[in-house]
Amino acid sequence: MAYTRQYREFLQPELRISRGEMKPRNIYRISTYRGGKPATKTGEKARYVFVLGKIGNKFHCLKLNEIKPILFTEFLYKLRDIRKKIGKTNKLSELLKLFAIDGNALFEQHVKNNSKIYGPGKSNYRIYIEGNIQNVWEIEFEPNFLKKILKLGSTTTTQLPIIKEEISERDNNTGDTIDSPK
Repeated sequence: MAYTRQYREFLQPELRISRGEMKPRNIYRISTYRGGKPATKTGEKARYVFVLGKIGNKFHCLKLNEIKPILFTEFLYKLRDIRKKIGKTNKLSELLKLFAIDGNALFEQHVKNNSKIYGPGKSNYRIYIEGNIQNVWEIEFEPNFLKKILKLGSTTTTQLPIIKEEISERDNNTGDTIDSPK
């Protein structure tokens, strides 16, 4: 099941960037990828990715579309560096623990053994070649939302209502519902 609609509701706002600006430990939406089938994916088919690392010209990523948002935010919570304060201009990568740019330690320590987001029966690990990425947007979380989902003492039980509330607020502002097409 694709959770793209749910992600689209709280992975806002977006900032168009060049592929050279992509960094590990951030979330991106790749809409056009040369060689992809189809090359351009929007709406429900959009590629939301969390970059684990970069080796040479290849980005190693988790494709979020098939991961429940609550499981992914739980994963992010475990990566949170509690010594770093959440401010108005923080990027997600600045609030997470530091790992080598290749992402190997991040994968080995936090992804490989996490059956909720990676493992048998899941096909969400992707490698994207930098030169084939043509249109990409960086997700810029609202500071208050980041504080809510990454705060110290947050648990799956407290995160779920926060995510649902954010989705509901966006629906009320746009007049759309989670189940209606955009």
